[in-house]
Amino acid sequence: MDKREKLLQTALELFVSRGFNDTPTSKIAKAAGIATGTLFYFFPTKDELIVSLYLKLKAQAAESIHLALTGAKSTKQVIKAYYEESLKWSLRNPNEFSFLAQFSNSPYLKKIGGHEISVQTAPVLQLFRSAIGEQQVADIDVDLLYALISNQVFGVNQYLSSNEFTADEQQKIIEHTFSLFWKMIESRT
Repeated sequence: MDKREKLLQTALELFVSRGFNDTPTSKIAKAAGIATGTLFYFFPTKDELIVSLYLKLKAQAAESIHLALTGAKSTKQVIKAYYEESLKWSLRNPNEFSFLAQFSNSPYLKKIGGHEISVQTAPVLQLFRSAIGEQQVADIDVDLLYALISNQVFGVNQYLSSNEFTADEQQKIIEHTFSLFWKMIESRT
């Protein structure tokens, strides 16, 4: 692992356990066994470190989700695969998911440019537009649909993470909660 990756991994662990405000860059550098000057070489400010980590984790999650979508044929199957893999990725990567949730509820979110956010959300929004066009999903603002699915993933993740379930039980809960989500958004025409 190179120094930049070591800093990102250490920062992830400390931000999740201590929060953004209680994690000075000096602590990150020390825990990583890397000089503070080296940290600032890669990340001139703490804000840039936090944003870089966010973008890295979002890219990892997006890659995993994209791979899960490859076998889906219908729009509903694609939305289900998106939902399921979002949850499975969050369960496989609890620190990463916790960081993303912390970031999304912090002032740091405003440091992400509108273009970057639209790049991240565009595929899902297009998926919902297609579903609306095919009259599979109710004609609802796609940004609201994105908020609904994102919050559902977050809530179900919290439920699954706070209880001890077998892999089969988790899968049944994921399928059941998708069914509930689909009933909420499906077109009634």
